[in-house]
Amino acid sequence: MRRTRVVKCVALFFSVVLFFSTVWATTWADREFVCPVCKTKNTFGVVASYGSYIYQWPSKYQFIYWPLTDEHVVYSCKNCYLSLLMWDYDKLPPEKIPAIKDALNGTRIEGDYKRYTAIPMSVRLDIAEKVYAQLDKDDEFWCEFYRVKGYHYSVENNQPKADEARKKALELATRQLSGKPGTVPVKELWLISGAMKHFLGDDKGAVGDLNTALKTKY
Repeated sequence: MRRTRVVKCVALFFSVVLFFSTVWATTWADREFVCPVCKTKNTFGVVASYGSYIYQWPSKYQFIYWPLTDEHVVYSCKNCYLSLLMWDYDKLPPEKIPAIKDALNGTRIEGDYKRYTAIPMSVRLDIAEKVYAQLDKDDEFWCEFYRVKGYHYSVENNQPKADEARKKALELATRQLSGKPGTVPVKELWLISGAMKHFLGDDKGAVGDLNTALKTKY
């Protein structure tokens, strides 16, 4: 009788684990893409499923959300190494391709990787930064981009590089706060500023910014 109860408890435990791993899962499917720069065929991941739970994951405290936190999100061509966020990969303006080719000239990725997801995110993001520099991106884009870089450098335990990226994000948030009103709500900018200060070790400044965010109308 006791053995039966134990078996039932074990079965219940694994059922609960399976339930929550399914409920909180994100899934990806493979799809073929043609590199817009060198015309090489690549296999990249596309989102297959996710749920609203992604907005509760800890990255929200850096004001970034899945899939920006996922290894699939930065595509990288196996031939020319064009690296971009997944939603930008097949949307390159044709007139920018010559400049992007120049920016990629000499780029190499050390190692033999079977899939693009095996290439460290920091490596892909460093290449992507060179590419986006040719695309006339605004402060809003770069502020988020550097928060993403900071997140992934931190995941890879490279704190100096994480701090460097977060300082850039903080500078961009501060610049947006001190300039003319833009597309990013001021409340969000105070939240971003506070978050970056916290992750840079300035908790006093972070608390001040977050209190300002609380008092600011959205």
